[in-house]
Amino acid sequence: MEKIIKVKNLNYITNGTQILKDINFDINKGEFISIIGPNGAGKTTLMKCLSDNLDYTGNIDLKGKPIKEYSKKEKAKIISVVPQEYVLPFNFKVIDVVKMGRNPYREKNSIKNKEQNKSLIYNAMIQTNTYELRNRFYNSLSGGEKQRVITARALAQNTDVVFLDEVTSSLDMHHELEIVELIHNLNREEGVTVVSIMHDLNIASRFSDRIIFINEGKIVEYDVPEKVINVENLSKAYHMEMLIRDNKLLNYKEIVPLRINKNIEKKNKKIHIICGGGTGEYIIEKLFSHKYEISVGIIHDGDSDVRVCDSLDIKCIKEKPFSEFSLKAVNDYLEEIKGSEIVIITDVPFGKHNIKNLKLLKEFKNKNIIILHNDNRDFINGESDKMIEDLKKREKVHYAYNLKELFDYIDKIE
Repeated sequence: MEKIIKVKNLNYITNGTQILKDINFDINKGEFISIIGPNGAGKTTLMKCLSDNLDYTGNIDLKGKPIKEYSKKEKAKIISVVPQEYVLPFNFKVIDVVKMGRNPYREKNSIKNKEQNKSLIYNAMIQTNTYELRNRFYNSLSGGEKQRVITARALAQNTDVVFLDEVTSSLDMHHELEIVELIHNLNREEGVTVVSIMHDLNIASRFSDRIIFINEGKIVEYDVPEKVINVENLSKAYHMEMLIRDNKLLNYKEIVPLRINKNIEKKNKKIHIICGGGTGEYIIEKLFSHKYEISVGIIHDGDSDVRVCDSLDIKCIKEKPFSEFSLKAVNDYLEEIKGSEIVIITDVPFGKHNIKNLKLLKEFKNKNIIILHNDNRDFINGESDKMIEDLKKREKVHYAYNLKELFDYIDKIE
């Protein structure tokens, strides 16, 4: 596959501070590449180096030739840039701003060139929904409108490569998706190579062929989204807790932010959670965030509570969907119960398969158990309701009518 950009041993130092450290990667022709990372990671500096706008050390090749050997006009015929902000000292009309994208191609007395320019300018404005703005003055536009106009200018430039510097940061949800889909279609249908700094990690995960994840001036990982987007990578760099789950509708890894990381000491309590049907999601992630050691199960694979456990790398005893619990699952469950100080029974409904979770608790007479209230949990002719009532008679069993009471009980149990 043709390498359109090659970067080798790239370093950048300013005012005695090294911003980029030994950066190496390449980009194939026609790829959609996203650059992600926290604020101050070096993303914009990297893009400025790729545009040959900074005095870096190392090598950057563009289409098999050192980028420094290109004239400005030659580079402008290969690379177009959509910046995060674009300020004009004079108040040009929108149509004149978009026309600036054709400056590298202007030739005197060329009718063919003039017609091509006119066609590309018109198409770029139609694609970006800016044609109706053509006679308005650029400085009178909203931030989102300005961003679409600058995108139109880049499209009119008709280059092999488009660089996007967090272009969606000033856009609302509708226009963010509109711009990204437009660029993605250009990438897929016309083979334009796209390199985009992405603020929205879900957009990066959804649309990218590969992702460059940069932190503290170094590449942490450069690979397909499925390998880059994971809790271990992102939680450390962004200093927050998150879930990463499969978006099966759109087929990409989806990031769900939970909370900012806090300096919470790891708890000594080991808690086992009996849940299912999404009844454990909030409890699992809450206890996980407070540094409790957690295990979950037995639960049928495919359940949404299982996906939460997989996202957080929590031990989960799984069984095949709609099947009886195997001997191995039962033995694993008993081991987890034995090693736990507390067992939580969420408001999970009980049927003919998962009722075994309750039956197996009979032998653990002195176990601290917290049961979350549910008037409609029984789907097995009253059997689970009777077991719950029997458990409630035990000295170390606590019955919580809401989540606040449940978490209060956890704090009180020694």
